Amino acid sequence: MKLAVYTKAGQVGLADIDRPQIIEADDAIIRIVRTCVCGSDLWRYRSPDIEAGHQNSGHEAIGIVEEIGDAVTTVKPGDFVIAPFTHGCGQCDACRAGFDGTCDSHIGNNWSNGVQAEYMRFEFANWALIKIPGQPSNYTEGMLKSLLTLADVMPTGYHAARVADVKPGDKVVVIGDGAVGQCAVIAAKMRGASQIVLMSRHEDRQKMALESGATAVIAERGEEGIVKVREILGGGADAALECVGTEAAVDLSVVSSAEVSAAVSAAPVLPHPATRVVVIAAASNTLTTFFFMSFSSTIQKSRAYLLA
Repeated sequence: MKLAVYTKAGQVGLADIDRPQIIEADDAIIRIVRTCVCGSDLWRYRSPDIEAGHQNSGHEAIGIVEEIGDAVTTVKPGDFVIAPFTHGCGQCDACRAGFDGTCDSHIGNNWSNGVQAEYMRFEFANWALIKIPGQPSNYTEGMLKSLLTLADVMPTGYHAARVADVKPGDKVVVIGDGAVGQCAVIAAKMRGASQIVLMSRHEDRQKMALESGATAVIAERGEEGIVKVREILGGGADAALECVGTEAAVDLSVVSSAEVSAAVSAAPVLPHPATRVVVIAAASNTLTTFFFMSFSSTIQKSRAYLLA
């Protein structure tokens, strides 16, 4: 089969490799229908230290189940599924609390990788795969792309809003206008936020966010950006959703929400300390850190929204 690989910094090529096989009893082999590029892929793509032939870090897809291991009971060959990048067991304390991204049973090995390919081996398939009604031929290209967002970016954006406890009437700031930031705007709107301010410098992304529910956009950064946020909202935000992953963006989210309930980072896998999901409860002066996010329940909520 064909697999996308990095050939050098800023360049991707194709390699011919063997199709994946069932190894464990709870494996599934999936034929990829659609996959995409995550912001976290770009860190390796741009890295001057990337080795030629290194497989891509792609980790989100929708596809058709081709084969299953003997222990898989939740899907069968022919099912059309969402393949998210986390694979929880569904039984441990972390999974039962809604944080299957930090599954206690699969520490360090429950994330997909190399999914920009024709086929993938999906490990721990019983818990994480989400069945989509019908087959790909039943959906438009636009709908297939929307379903693909449920493998990563939409649940990540929704999870940020959920962890920040965005409620009806809340004032929300979203830092970052990429795919996760756009989905965080949608999620904040879904949860009833009255004002949603997007920090963005790109006109096309500003327009997209305004169409999705943002009530204002701010291009300025640093102190000037903070002043504008507070002018528009009449003070600090009720929640700040940090969707970039850089230290400066995390700092901005904390300062812009300084008198408020929560600042949340929904950063993907990035090579610096901001890789964590951070929840700051200012009222009690406590700091709680989660390394990754839950996808099972947020995919279901987002799926219901997109299929409506």
